[in-house]
Amino acid sequence: MSSEKPKRAWRYRLLFAMLFLLLLTACVVRPLDRTPYQQSDYYQETISDLHETPAIISHGDTVQVGWAKVNITPPVGTPLAGYGKRLGMAYEQVHDSAWARTFAFSNGQTEAYYVALDLLIVPMEVLQELEEVYPALGLKPEQVYLTATHSHTSFGGWGKKLGIKLMSGKYDEELVERLAQQIVQSMKLARQQLQPTKIGFGSTSAASLVKNRLLDDPDNPYYQDRQQNRDTELRFLKFERQDGSTAILSVFSAHPTILPSDDPTLSRDYPGVLVDVLEERVDFASFSAGAVGSHSTVYFEGDTFASTEAVGERLAKLLREELRRVETKYVSTLGYGRVELELPKPSWRIGKGWRMAPFLFNSIFGEHPAYVTSLQVGDVVFLGAPADYSGEFVANISTQAQQQGQQAIVTSFNGGYIGYITPDKYYNLKEYETRSMNFFGPYSGSYLTEIMLRQLQQHQPQ
Repeated sequence: MSSEKPKRAWRYRLLFAMLFLLLLTACVVRPLDRTPYQQSDYYQETISDLHETPAIISHGDTVQVGWAKVNITPPVGTPLAGYGKRLGMAYEQVHDSAWARTFAFSNGQTEAYYVALDLLIVPMEVLQELEEVYPALGLKPEQVYLTATHSHTSFGGWGKKLGIKLMSGKYDEELVERLAQQIVQSMKLARQQLQPTKIGFGSTSAASLVKNRLLDDPDNPYYQDRQQNRDTELRFLKFERQDGSTAILSVFSAHPTILPSDDPTLSRDYPGVLVDVLEERVDFASFSAGAVGSHSTVYFEGDTFASTEAVGERLAKLLREELRRVETKYVSTLGYGRVELELPKPSWRIGKGWRMAPFLFNSIFGEHPAYVTSLQVGDVVFLGAPADYSGEFVANISTQAQQQGQQAIVTSFNGGYIGYITPDKYYNLKEYETRSMNFFGPYSGSYLTEIMLRQLQQHQPQ
């Protein structure tokens, strides 16, 4: 009989362990929700918000433009942002400084701003800090259109939650406050420089410098579509004043990930070279990441500064060649918009049909508001996404804009971040973009794109 007691105790322990594992699994794992987004409450709420907060379009006097930049490079020892495997590695030297580059616009009736930061993203904590100071400037948040270059070798220190810290290093509250102040400083300086300015839109193909990395594997079932399913255009605005001063605002859809993750050097990657080369011929230039989701830079000198120089110089040459053909004119239309993007519960997958419990995802990455933003200058409409937004969506957006008699320029990283947004058909691919970095389920691409198209429609000329 005595030998039976240890056996029973062992069985009880095993049963308890199995029950505990089942309970734990039930707490942290959920089945994947494939309910069509059009049937969801979050979709209906966003559509309602679109109607309640339409874009503001004004037709006033000639649009005046000002531009300014402020150095935002923090001290040596600040962590780099862009790769989790760095484990918060700090930078030891500066190859080229980081900047906030800002355009101010006013047509006498309203004003708006375009801010391009030499950062991985526009950090959520910085957005929150900025929204507290906008009222002192007489501005609403929707009047400030935020973008980033998406350099993976710029500085971090701006993320609070564990999942963000892995990509951006230890959080630094003073850095966040200082960065917000520097952005505001750039806005004030640009506002002081407002002058009547002619504006023109230009675009040129840079197909040799960008690839769709998601489809780059010959074993991928969509491999044959890799050439046509990418955004290859280098888009820009040209600004000309009566005094002869000129400026360029440029956007391109290729990840600035040329430089290696193990080099403790701060750099803007190829966007820095592009801007510096342009400023040899013009008075001011800026760059913003376009729809870079799944889009990588093509380069041939290895992960070195020689490659960043080659790519940046090539883009600058292409832009300058097209620049001569761009006609500019005075415009009077200025508009802006912002709609909150209501989201489904997080669907961070741990298997084909299973996801991590939303509370666990939120504890790792936090809960942050996400917005679709817009800025209209003349007949050009900028659309901002809170994500690594795929360039495969751009053709559809551009087509609608042209049907409206306008041009569209899509940018990413507008102050929120909801992961990689790729076409729904790729959802089951076992790739980094579609598995590890898809945070909100199988219809994120269609959902976000529909809202962006609806936002664009609000800018349609009446």
